[in-house]
Amino acid sequence: MPSSPRPLRKLGFLTIGLFDEADPRRGHESTLEIIELGERLGFDSAWLRHRHLQYGISSPVAVMAAASQRTSRIELGTAVIPLGWENPLRLAEDLATVDILSGGRINPGVSVGPPMHFDEVKGALYPDTADTEDFSYERVRRLLDFVRGKPASDFSGVQGFEVFSDRVQPHSPGLGRRLWYGGGSLSSARWAGEHGMNFL
Repeated sequence: MPSSPRPLRKLGFLTIGLFDEADPRRGHESTLEIIELGERLGFDSAWLRHRHLQYGISSPVAVMAAASQRTSRIELGTAVIPLGWENPLRLAEDLATVDILSGGRINPGVSVGPPMHFDEVKGALYPDTADTEDFSYERVRRLLDFVRGKPASDFSGVQGFEVFSDRVQPHSPGLGRRLWYGGGSLSSARWAGEHGMNFL
């Protein structure tokens, strides 16, 4: 006998954020308007698809920041940020800042692996370190550590009039529990669960 149906707890949508090369502002504005409309229609979350060197959203964190200032309730997610293009420490700073600005509404989704067309882009992306970059789960673990408040530096304190923290600032409590891992295998799902991540 089939189990009784359970109502959906939350409903979201994914937008791909396409734009015309001749008028990228119009496409980005359209994406923001779609997110605003989604909030008015009662959707719980809006998710941004991430694309580099294409006519889509290359900077979903910036788009989430803009959307967070035009909405008040809807959660904002990425599906997904490919970490092969990112520095985990810098991404942790950006995510925490946007999460603070949004009032704790972002759901960053990330994935691992080398960037698409890596051989063609590695000279521009990693001119000195392309052959030594680690595109494994370790890159996600580093991001998790920084977002969750583990030290990023061996130094903290005052130097002249500057005050330094050994952790990523700002720190956004709760963001570490809203990180998602985008994968397509049981081993990826297992890894995400073992590290306290949601799974896309």
